[in-house]
Parts: sequence; structure tokens; C-alpha cells
Amino acid sequence: MSGEKHGILVISHGSREQSWVKAVDDAVQAAQQRWIEQAADEQQRMKRVAVPVYAAYLELVEGRLIQDGVNALQSEGVTHIYVMPLFVSGGSSHVEEIRQAFGFEPISSFIGDLEPLRLTASVSFDEPIGAEAEVVQILQEQALALSIQAEDEALLLLGHGSSMPYFYEKWEAGMRSIANELQQRIPFQQVVYAPLLPEGSRQALEQLTASSGVRVLVLPIFISPGYFTRTVIPTRLADLSYNYSGETLLPHPLMSELLARRFGSYALK
Repeated sequence: MSGEKHGILVISHGSREQSWVKAVDDAVQAAQQRWIEQAADEQQRMKRVAVPVYAAYLELVEGRLIQDGVNALQSEGVTHIYVMPLFVSGGSSHVEEIRQAFGFEPISSFIGDLEPLRLTASVSFDEPIGAEAEVVQILQEQALALSIQAEDEALLLLGHGSSMPYFYEKWEAGMRSIANELQQRIPFQQVVYAPLLPEGSRQALEQLTASSGVRVLVLPIFISPGYFTRTVIPTRLADLSYNYSGETLLPHPLMSELLARRFGSYALK
């Protein structure tokens, strides 16, 4: 439609660690470039070049919060914003409170405390990351890198989880899908998952290590390395036997492919 200008806003949680933020920024920039390069023809390529892409954060990154991202896009004349939440799992209350801040109706009894965003543009809100092909491929590579003999091993997937039943059920459904897919691809004795909230990681690992002769691999399903992967998980699993690298979805280049694919599904054609 004449007069419309589209923009893309990728939103992730944020961190005080600059390396965490840089990993997200780099992935978004790479995704934008790939999305442009994947255009079918020169006309479409130029159309995509004209679409501003901005990475914003829920918290902890001063000057880069969600309203800052909205302001940046609207200052460029954007009239329609496509929001891509870069969070793992639809079972995230953070994603829901962001949705509500954009003016969407609550999907459960949970009401977030984010202030409503100041918007002049209309908004399309995408789903967060789930059991997508790129995610499963990354986890498969990470598991195989830790594995010696899969038939003698078990794989434990750790995610954030939720203390709220509605969001926990959605988180669990996504983790179950990932676990089932990995079990089909790699012949581990077991592929199981556990949440950090409410704490279930230690119990899950204890149950797996109780099986005689089973070597346990632990994979964190988080966007980027940080406090949870470097401190929380090792602390909670202290003194237990397991194999762990702490690798996350970023900086794997397939995450940029995932984002570029998501951009490509957006109605800018």
C-alpha cells in the first residue's frame, strides 16, 4: 500500500555482559544481510534494503530498550513494525508481557508490568523460537561434539522453564518436541529435559546418573552464553558427574539463517 514503510524489531532479553549483547547484535546484522541476499530479484532486494532492522532488549541494555527500538524505527518513518521475539520457547512470560506492552490482549491470567509502548506504527508480533529445524540442528551438533558412544549415553536438555503453570506447559511442550527430534536423530539411551525454574536440573541429572554405566551429556537451551550457563547450571549440578561445554544457540551461524527465514516469511513481498 502506498505510503507504508515496514521495519523489523528483534527483541531479546538483554544482559549486563557486553559479549551477550554483541552475540545478538551480530546475529541480527548477519540475518539482515542474508535476508537481503536471498531476495529473488533486484527489485525485491532493493525493497528489503529499504527495511530498517533494529535489535532491542527487554532490560539491562541502556539506550537499547524496546521503546528505544520503536522510536528508532518510527523516526525513520516506519508505519508497520514486525516484532520478532528472540526468546527460546513460547512458554516465556517475558514474551507475553512484551506482547501486552504492544497492545495485544493477554492470552492467560498473567498481566505483565511493562508500561504500554508509545506507538504510531501498527504491529505484527511473531512467535518466539521453538523446536525449529535450525535449533535442532545446532543442538545435534553440540550433542555429537560431546558424545563418545551415544548408545552408552543420556542427554539432558536444560531450559529456563517457568513457575507459572500456563507458561510451564507451553515450555514443556516445546522441550518435548526438541527432545523427541534429537532422540530420533541420535541413538542416546535417553533424551530428557528439565527446567531451572522450578528447579529440576539436579534431580534429573541424579536420576540419569543412577543408571549404571550411563555417561550424561548436558546441553543448555539458551540464546547466548551468560550467567545462567556459566554460573547457575554448574552451581546447581556441583559434585555430580556430567559432560558440559556451556555452548548456546549463539553464536552459531544457523541462528542468523533462522532469523533471515523469519524475515522472509514476513509480508514484504
